[in-house]
Amino acid sequence: MASAPLRRPRFGRLATVLAIVVSVVFISPLGAHTEVFERAPIAGQPVGGSVDQIDISFWAPVLSSNITLEDPNGDAVAVDITRLTTDDRIATTTFPELTEEGRYVVTHTELAPDGDLQTAEWFFIFDAASDNRLIPLSFAGGGGPNWIVLIAVSGIVLILAGLLWPKRAKTAAAA
Repeated sequence: MASAPLRRPRFGRLATVLAIVVSVVFISPLGAHTEVFERAPIAGQPVGGSVDQIDISFWAPVLSSNITLEDPNGDAVAVDITRLTTDDRIATTTFPELTEEGRYVVTHTELAPDGDLQTAEWFFIFDAASDNRLIPLSFAGGGGPNWIVLIAVSGIVLILAGLLWPKRAKTAAAA
């Protein structure tokens, strides 16, 4: 007499398929773009002293970048052409030294290696009396958080697939 085959519930198959679909939909875009690693001046912080440049470093190289700056009145500050340095991981622009105190808005647009344009905006506060000084960026970070997330989620999906995927039924030989 043969025993009934062991079957995993349909929920296991459904959960596995759902985990794979979710990972493809949400994780794939993470690997396609680059993210900001560091900013100078620091976003949202007051900065004093000589402020005459903006640096933005990225986790991965970018193909091009454009940085613009608005003064506290909302007027455009005349900035130089944005240059890429350090293996195309740092975007830099310079401008005449700031004299008017207040909130400055930085907008930057980058062309990512996958061909997508990425735009972001942040601000800093120029306060001549602030002890925080502008420290130009000279090094961009390593592999980036995207790779950590991609590896971790891929591992979770593989573990789930292994646990939930239906196993072949075992039958016992009749005695």
